[in-house]
Amino acid sequence: MFSGFSKLFKPRVEALGLEVGVANLKLVELAGSPPALRALASRPTPQGLVVEGVVTDPAALAREIRELLAEARTRKRYVVTAVPNPGIILRTIQVPKMPPKEMEEAVRWEAERYIPFPIDEVVLDFAPLEPLAEVQEGEQVEVMVGAARQEAVASLIEALREAGLTPVVLDVKPFAGLYPLEEELTKDPERVAVALEIGADSTSLVLTRGDQPLAARVITLSGKDFTEAISKAFGLDFLAAEEVKRTYGLATIPTEDEELLLDFDAERERYSPARIYDAIRPVLVELTQEVRRSLEFFRVQLGDVQPEVGYLYGGGSRLRGLSTLLTDTLGVNFTIPNPWEGIQVDARRFDLDKLQELGPEFMVPVGLALRGVGPLD
Repeated sequence: MFSGFSKLFKPRVEALGLEVGVANLKLVELAGSPPALRALASRPTPQGLVVEGVVTDPAALAREIRELLAEARTRKRYVVTAVPNPGIILRTIQVPKMPPKEMEEAVRWEAERYIPFPIDEVVLDFAPLEPLAEVQEGEQVEVMVGAARQEAVASLIEALREAGLTPVVLDVKPFAGLYPLEEELTKDPERVAVALEIGADSTSLVLTRGDQPLAARVITLSGKDFTEAISKAFGLDFLAAEEVKRTYGLATIPTEDEELLLDFDAERERYSPARIYDAIRPVLVELTQEVRRSLEFFRVQLGDVQPEVGYLYGGGSRLRGLSTLLTDTLGVNFTIPNPWEGIQVDARRFDLDKLQELGPEFMVPVGLALRGVGPLD
């Protein structure tokens, strides 16, 4: 898979996985081989602490991370994390096959055409999408380029270090969520899949063949847009609207049985599935259109490549019926994966039902933690 910004730091093993999100901070500790769950924790990110991928107050974020570490009761201090989506740019480019040092210079020169920031204001990393040994001399190589604004990287690293953590890898969030899927993706090396993560402030799509990324895109529509639509329709503050979305939200036209289930008291009648669906329908339409346009762009760019399966995760994926809606409208069978599959979990320490419920929201931190117990170079 794409390596992320792994060249920034000296690799070490047994690192925590930490996702710094606009809505939540999530921590996962894995250890051993096969990996076993040692700890996890989550807490809300204070509003305004992460804006457009940049940590606005590193000292305040450091305090929150220290609280998170205390909650998880972990003593590990090496960490794998990722730059929030708004702080990164992902592009697939072509360069001629050449020695690695020359390729690094060629990628940097070529990437400058596609990055909307001065090249000296970003941290750049890249990975060929096919083994260089299989490319003939003089032929073009497909390369995935990840660029992060230096401001986003520096503010995040400052917060981590102030919290007493040592960063070993700075990954790219859209690809971090792929690590728990690796076994599934490698079952058929030629199968094309799309991984769709709907987060609090953005949605990412990654197209893969086997476990190799082919293309990626970040769009601004997110779970927040569903919540804001409910807030506006019902006159609720954001937190109340979020609770209504999680409790009553439905992404498909509700059936009569679903309506009757929620009509036995005044509050539930007010927030009936039909009314919620009406409120969020414009967002659902826009989201499916954006995903469809992205897949069409990938198809044209890559030569009639069509995904056979889809994986849906992220906090926004918990909207009931969303995987069904995407399957029906896009013609791709979307499922919600389980990030804990293949991870040893002690049922005496962790509530298995709760882990299953949290699964869609923990794909990224689990992926980051998997990097922390595997080879990091």
